[in-house]
Amino acid sequence: MSLDDDRKTNAGQEPADLAEAALGITPEQSERYQKVIDGLLQGRYFSLDEEGKVSGWNADAEAQFGWPAHEILGEDFFEFLAPLEEGDDLRELILPILNGEDQQGTPGRQAKMATRRRDSSKMVTEVSLIPIRVGDGYRLNWLLKDIATHRGNPVEHHRMKKRHAEVLTLIIDALDGGEMPPPLDDDGWRPNGKRVEERWLPAGALVIFVADAQGAAAAKAAAASEGSGSPRMRAAALGELDDLREENQQLRKKLRDAQEQVEKLREELDDVRTGVVGRRAKASALADPSISPAHIQRALREDGFTLHCQPVLDLNSGEIAQHEVLLRMVAPDGALLLPHTFLGTARRAGLLAAIDQWVVRRAIRTIGEQAQVGRDVCLEVNLSAEALHDASLIPAIEGEVARTGIEPNRLVLEVPEQVAITDPDGARSLAKQLRAIGCSFGLDDFGSSFGSFRFLKDLPVDYLKLDGDLIVTLSESRTAQLVVKALVDVANGTGAETIAVFASDDDTLRLLRELGVGFAQGHRVGRPRPIGEALSEVDVQGLRPVETAEPVQRLAGASGTRKRAK
Repeated sequence: MSLDDDRKTNAGQEPADLAEAALGITPEQSERYQKVIDGLLQGRYFSLDEEGKVSGWNADAEAQFGWPAHEILGEDFFEFLAPLEEGDDLRELILPILNGEDQQGTPGRQAKMATRRRDSSKMVTEVSLIPIRVGDGYRLNWLLKDIATHRGNPVEHHRMKKRHAEVLTLIIDALDGGEMPPPLDDDGWRPNGKRVEERWLPAGALVIFVADAQGAAAAKAAAASEGSGSPRMRAAALGELDDLREENQQLRKKLRDAQEQVEKLREELDDVRTGVVGRRAKASALADPSISPAHIQRALREDGFTLHCQPVLDLNSGEIAQHEVLLRMVAPDGALLLPHTFLGTARRAGLLAAIDQWVVRRAIRTIGEQAQVGRDVCLEVNLSAEALHDASLIPAIEGEVARTGIEPNRLVLEVPEQVAITDPDGARSLAKQLRAIGCSFGLDDFGSSFGSFRFLKDLPVDYLKLDGDLIVTLSESRTAQLVVKALVDVANGTGAETIAVFASDDDTLRLLRELGVGFAQGHRVGRPRPIGEALSEVDVQGLRPVETAEPVQRLAGASGTRKRAK
């Protein structure tokens, strides 16, 4: 959404300051919604998803209601915060805004909600409810991250009004107007001539506390002083409520256990069908049981993930041609967690698509940031199976490429071969859409099954990353050498480049060159490192040569130029 420079003002009034000018609002609107904007910029908010579950919770929300984040994130808002006798009324007020069913009048709403604190005391909470759509998410998260960084700094609050004018204007429009503007991340993108309607889908609501901190403290004190009945009666009521809460938690645990068992049985059936029996069980055994969906959701909201990368060597030119992006999660104790410790939990919680988009967006921004200082880098990003049918992925890539101005062929998106074999139509559709943007498409673990050759003729692919099990035995196994040579021949026939992983020594690099493999990746080339540290070694205006144990021997007729997406 772009701001309208010619936005009309009431009675010819002019905006009072530059912040109001950036927002395009009148002094009258500024006065009417000042508490809402100030409350948001000071961090007095929480968020709900389209089902009414708590998706965002901060220190102010905890101070207001008494619930710590680890106890309430992902839980039903109405079960935890609605007074027992008024839960239905609160649902009737809020749910239509969360799920987009409220089509009458103003999309947003200011209201006084009857709520309940963790200690069961009642209080009235004055809030503004702002509907969120899928296409608003990225810009809104950027604002919330800025708020967390500069909270309590009035000078930055003034600057944030100008930095995030589009989001704040959307909030005012939701409260003041009768129709929501286009989603902030929509950008008018139309694949095959059709608008991506998913960008308009409801994604919950932002709930902003309107009362100031003194007002919230007064409400809390008033609620505490209004305790009815004798202390013994009140203690009995609290004890009964605690029992009900404990019973509810146990039922929820049983339901989650049953859902996980169903998911496990479904995975085992899929493994039998696709011939990968045992692989997933091995990965599950390495998962960290202390990582919950709430931890992952918090990492997505608060940038609790970080990126490392590993260099990929062009075996013809002897230069680092590109880097594979590797995801890490920052644990509550500050340690870095490898993907296998949390991706299983993320998959069961339906969060893999969100993680895919988080990584892709940051990879694109990294390419753009490096280009600004003269570094020409190319990044490979691994996608999950959910990416094949994530309708918002392509618009997200398209929008981020447009915003950063990068060359799209600097981005390589990969999916595992087994995913492509299991869903060839989905893989083919994703590959075509990515290449239409200008990005490259690759298959990871290529050669890991008997179906590797059969479906390639119908799949547009730029890179084939050879299965690591073949490469680790390459210097010892003649069979592995013959298979790799056959895979290289197939790749050459389809116009794809080959990348060998797990290249751990000089003998392996020599054999890969002799067999015609184009690129190599592994500890002999370079170990994974934080992405900023690794890319800082790329020469400005060029790619960094790497020293090898022997002179690089070009294949006859080979070109030293990197292959780009076709």
